[in-house]
Amino acid sequence: MKRILMMVFVISMLLILNFCEKQPEISQERFQMLSDTVSKEMDYEPWMDFSYELSKNYPHEYVAGMVLVQSAERSIMEQDAERFTKIFDLLKNYPEEGALEMVDQIAFGNRLAWIMSDQMLLFNLAPEVIEFTINKFKTHEDSLKWRDELGAMIYDTQASVYENLEEREKALEAYNIALGYMEQPETLLRRGLILEDQQNFEAALEDFVTAMGLSPNQQMIIQKVRDTYSKLNPEEDAQAFIDDLMLSMEEGRKEEVLSESFFIDAPAYKFTDFEGRVLDNTTMLGKVVFVDFWATWCNPCRRELPEFQAFYDLYKENPRVAFVAASTDREQEKVEPYIAEMGFTFPVAFADENANNFGVEGIPSLFIIGPEGKIRYKIVGFDPDKDFVKEMSWRLESLLDS
Repeated sequence: MKRILMMVFVISMLLILNFCEKQPEISQERFQMLSDTVSKEMDYEPWMDFSYELSKNYPHEYVAGMVLVQSAERSIMEQDAERFTKIFDLLKNYPEEGALEMVDQIAFGNRLAWIMSDQMLLFNLAPEVIEFTINKFKTHEDSLKWRDELGAMIYDTQASVYENLEEREKALEAYNIALGYMEQPETLLRRGLILEDQQNFEAALEDFVTAMGLSPNQQMIIQKVRDTYSKLNPEEDAQAFIDDLMLSMEEGRKEEVLSESFFIDAPAYKFTDFEGRVLDNTTMLGKVVFVDFWATWCNPCRRELPEFQAFYDLYKENPRVAFVAASTDREQEKVEPYIAEMGFTFPVAFADENANNFGVEGIPSLFIIGPEGKIRYKIVGFDPDKDFVKEMSWRLESLLDS
């Protein structure tokens, strides 16, 4: 009887202790403390513990979503499968009201799988991660923004995973699906390499040629066109074939670029550059004006501005052409040091209210205003596969000629 009473007592105490165990604190103060803590440098294990608490208990906060991404990537780099699995479970059970949109979640899952496959870290988990990501994409596909971009991206990653597993047929199937959403030169190149390995040289050459049209300056793609053409036509001049292709592609690209023009009123604008020169919609009539909105923190802008400089150098002496690189930086004190560090000499001004007037939604955004004061071209983003200087020159010369 005493033994039974003792067992009842012990069980009762365990229940009481469990009931009284301190529950995790969830409050705005705790959130702020966690946010401040994970923003500082600290050792891996405590940082991961704090970031996990932040990600798990505050999914409605965007900063917690970003920390979820960072902690997942960090666990991969540390090859910490146990922690990664815990973090990945948070993504798999992410609440509908969470701060990360569905597009973000899919892109996040894809990034994790890509890192695993590209760097062969925790690669045994990559198939599960990309499969989960694809299933989430399929479930929400009809309602997704950037559907085609996401589809091309995730199936390309799946193909990479299959290639590393040496499952070539499955990789080929995934590449086919990816290219059904969007043709990208790297995807075409990798599919072409599989086709070439299968001795299907005609299909491989078709992929390489298409990739060359999308990325005419990639030497590896050009070399694959040359090699594959030579295998199919050993008696023919492969370089002459490439030269003809390049000429035809350039003519087609020029026609495409110039067909993208329109004719709408430019807003009232006034830029005062760092030298005190004023560009506005009245004094610039009769000139072609290039207005490039950018920021120091924007990576595509940083890649575009050297090209903008090269283009400026070609036409800076032409009195019928004007340029301004309009910074949208909130921390304006960073702009002049960055310009000086990079050695840029084109006119620079702060965008101020002009960005809103032009309806800038993303950067870089380059507007080309014709001599009659109308916006004739708008180019958003930066594509390294395109010849920036050549294509801007086509646009400019067409407006000067008209």
